[in-house]
Amino acid sequence: MSFGQLDTNLRRFYAEARNKSGAAYSKSTLLGFRHGIERYLNTPPLNKGLKLTSDSRFKRSNEMLNATVVSLRRQGKENVKHKPPIENEDLLRLKSSQVLALSSPLSLLRNVWFHIVLFFCRRGREGQRTLKTTSFKFEMDPTGRNYATMTHDEATKNHPGGIADVPSTEKLIRMYETDEVNDGFKALKLYMSKLNPESESFFQYPRKNWSFDDNIWYEARPVGVNSLDSMMKNISKAASLSQLYTNHSVRATAITLWSNAGIPNRHIMAISGHRNEQSLAHYNTHPSTSQLSFAVAVRPCQTALLTAQPSPLPPVLPSVKLTVRWWPTTTMQISWSPSSAIIALYTAMLTLLSTI
Repeated sequence: MSFGQLDTNLRRFYAEARNKSGAAYSKSTLLGFRHGIERYLNTPPLNKGLKLTSDSRFKRSNEMLNATVVSLRRQGKENVKHKPPIENEDLLRLKSSQVLALSSPLSLLRNVWFHIVLFFCRRGREGQRTLKTTSFKFEMDPTGRNYATMTHDEATKNHPGGIADVPSTEKLIRMYETDEVNDGFKALKLYMSKLNPESESFFQYPRKNWSFDDNIWYEARPVGVNSLDSMMKNISKAASLSQLYTNHSVRATAITLWSNAGIPNRHIMAISGHRNEQSLAHYNTHPSTSQLSFAVAVRPCQTALLTAQPSPLPPVLPSVKLTVRWWPTTTMQISWSPSSAIIALYTAMLTLLSTI
């Protein structure tokens, strides 16, 4: 097939492609098709080295793609449905429920899963089945505070590896121990002590017959892919949350909390792995139920919102203070030195989530 024929076929495909129900594909799906075709043509054994987005030989097909997207918008079908972050009210409900308690194999598994996705800002079920019992370690910072972190870098959507990949700082994330009984650090430590040594998989299937005093709470087999994929959905049901959240909603929650706390996008990107600042834009465009109700001041349940006002940096100061108010009776101050750079900033950012 010549390049001219490929351009003609792509032009027709963009105009006529429909899903099983006969509906037109969304903008993101059409762009995904183009990217997938380009990737296929550029990998062995073809190795064409093509750029479908900018190559003038595919001008007509790109014009058709653009016209199709414009038509979708005019029909009200262009908007991308992003996964919503977890509402603050649901975070409060989740915290007060027994769904994430440390008292049973299932609730402990859910607690660890939730905090790892939240703190390490993971996508959906990305890489969860490849996590090993050796993927996490416990350390202590120079101030004597305990934290958990990853032992290795991972291949992710934005950091697949290879000579063209940029360095990733995602493994430097720290999950600190707090005064909370069910915090992620305590849950992870207990969970790892109860894992079955006969399996190296990190997420192991909970035993049905167990006792609290048993040394092993889990079977020597990994949690299935489908179970991991529906983990947040099942947590939502068990905790009677206001809606069924997806795994990606947990990632969206982390980014939203950091953004609401005034953390600069470049530092959020260092943790989330985003390469483009525009990718963070939609996390800041969805008002919560509290904001939409216009009644935050008169509803006690909604006053428990995360607020953070970082003090402005004067020309020369040895430290920066960040005041965080999550619960009505809880206020904390976090300080870091500019010289300690991004690692110390991780500490401040992650502490914002440590009381969930």
